[in-house]
Amino acid sequence: MEKRLQQWLVAALVVAGIGAAGLMWSSSTRETVVDVAGAPPPDAPHAAVPVPAQAVSAAVPASVLAAAVNPNLSAHVADLLASHDPYDAYAAYMLVSTCASFNRRQDLEVHDSKLGAKRALNADERRNMTRMCGAMTERERLARLDYLATAVKAGVPGAAWMHAVEGPFGDPSALTTRPDDPLVLEWKATAASQLDTAAEAGDTTALLLWGMQKLTGSDLTDKHPVQGYGYLVAVGMIDAQVAQPGDRSPQMFAEGSGLLTALGGQLTQEQRAAALVEARRIAAAAKARRERSDNKSGVMPASLATGGVSAMPAGRRG
Repeated sequence: MEKRLQQWLVAALVVAGIGAAGLMWSSSTRETVVDVAGAPPPDAPHAAVPVPAQAVSAAVPASVLAAAVNPNLSAHVADLLASHDPYDAYAAYMLVSTCASFNRRQDLEVHDSKLGAKRALNADERRNMTRMCGAMTERERLARLDYLATAVKAGVPGAAWMHAVEGPFGDPSALTTRPDDPLVLEWKATAASQLDTAAEAGDTTALLLWGMQKLTGSDLTDKHPVQGYGYLVAVGMIDAQVAQPGDRSPQMFAEGSGLLTALGGQLTQEQRAAALVEARRIAAAAKARRERSDNKSGVMPASLATGGVSAMPAGRRG
C-alpha cells in the first residue's frame, strides 16, 4: 500500500510539473532537466541558465541552452556575480551545477514541451555544452557552493532545497557514510533550519519537498507528520492565491483532496486541524509579502484590483 501511494504521488507531482527527481531525498542522483519550450516561474532566477529539476517546480525558457553558444563559462559566471544580486548568484550556481552534471554524463535530459516527452541534447546543443562545460576547473566547480550560500542567506526561492540536495560540503553520501561526524551533524542542523525558514517564508519548493520529508522522515529529518502535512496544505493555499483562471493545480494540495486525504491518513482529526491552522498562517504571510512587494514597486495588488485572490507580481521575487 505504501509503495502504491508513493507511485501515485510521484505520478501526481509529475503531472503538476514538479518532477519526480526532487520528490524524495536521494543522495545518489542529481540530474538536470531543462524544458526547451516553457516559461520561467515568477520566482526563478532571471538569467537564462539551466535549472536542476529539484530546484523549481516549473519550466525555464529555451534560451537556457543558448548560454552555451558562448563557451566562456568563467565570463558567464563573472557577469552574473558582478550584479551582487543574490538571484544572480543563484543563477551562477545553477549554471556551474548544470555543467558539473553535464561533465559527468556528457548529456542532459531535456523535457521538450512541444514533443511532450523527454529527450537527449541534439548534436549542436551537446557540442556547445561540451565546449563551455569542458573548460570548467575544479576550483570553479567547488565555488558553486559559495554562490548557493549567498542565495540561501538572501532567501532566494529554491536555494535552501538545493543546499540540502548538495549534501554536507557538496558530498551527499556523507549523510549515510558519516552520520555521526560532528561536522555532518552540524550541517544537518543548519540545512534543516534553513529549510524550515524557507518553508515558513512561503517558498513552495521547500514547502512541498521538505513537507514530504517531514511527513515520511528522511536522512535529513525525523518524522514530523503534522508539520509536514501543514506544509503540503500551505502549497495548495499559496497556489490558489496565485493561480490564473482555469488553473487546476491548486486542487491537488487542497485540504480534502484525494492526495492529501491519503497522505494525512495517519493523522487524527485534531492533528489535521492544527496543521490547517499553520498552513493558513503561512499562506496569509506569503500573500502579505507579495502585496507589500507589489506596493513597493508601484503595482496594485491583484486582490485590490479585481476583488479576488492575489496574483503573483511580475518580476523575479516571490
